Amino acid sequence: MKPRVLVISAIALSLAGLAAVLAWPLLAQQQPSNIISASEAHAKAITGEIVLIDVRTPQEWRETGVPASAHAITMHQDPRAFVQQLLSTLDGDASRPFAIICRTGNRTSGLTSQLVRAGFSNVVDVGEGVAGSRYGRGWFKSGLPTRPGSLASIPPKPTAKASAQ
Repeated sequence: MKPRVLVISAIALSLAGLAAVLAWPLLAQQQPSNIISASEAHAKAITGEIVLIDVRTPQEWRETGVPASAHAITMHQDPRAFVQQLLSTLDGDASRPFAIICRTGNRTSGLTSQLVRAGFSNVVDVGEGVAGSRYGRGWFKSGLPTRPGSLASIPPKPTAKASAQ
């Protein structure tokens, strides 16, 4: 290859690399359509637009508390029992919109697709979780309300607006 072609190729590659580096913050801010923020999940849960489900472990609930607008149903149990509890919380309606949240979104990212394959048609993932991830600050750092883990088995109380619907 001629030196001039090598120089032009090197410049082109450098510019492409620079463009990728500059575009990274924009790409990192984009979220897949089935992922919502903790703030959005809370707002939709308190108005009854979605049902929010915290799928972490009972130990995690005791250590950190449970999002105030979430039902606590651990995914760390027999899958049939989990699905039954989930369906019960959704009033038997697998098409009812709901969101799942875990610590950092790792568990829920895989669980979302499994639930869709199992027939749940309106499931979204709170990708930032309660502790934060690449999708955002998380429930705790966003200052969203929690209830003590000792009250995990008690369903969240609907707001007046949600109960009037």
